[in-house]
Amino acid sequence: MADTTMDNRALLRRTLVTMGAMVGTCVVLVGSLTLVALGITGRAVGGGELSGDAGALVVPGAHGTTLGAPSAQPAPSLPKKKTEATTK
Repeated sequence: MADTTMDNRALLRRTLVTMGAMVGTCVVLVGSLTLVALGITGRAVGGGELSGDAGALVVPGAHGTTLGAPSAQPAPSLPKKKTEATTK
């Protein structure tokens, strides 16, 4: 019966080898999925194409503005509501 038992060192070695194989597999799997996701999203948003001022540094500023980015056109104003004073 002594032949079928495993000593502590062999058990620890097998456990560490199995754990290393599982962690390595997970790293490879997650890394490849990340590369695929980055490739898909890069093509979807048109990444990789630099044109004009696209290489400029954009720094977030106060109140939701960005410094270094081209200024956006203001939103058009909403039509004013008609009140009793304006209809008379």
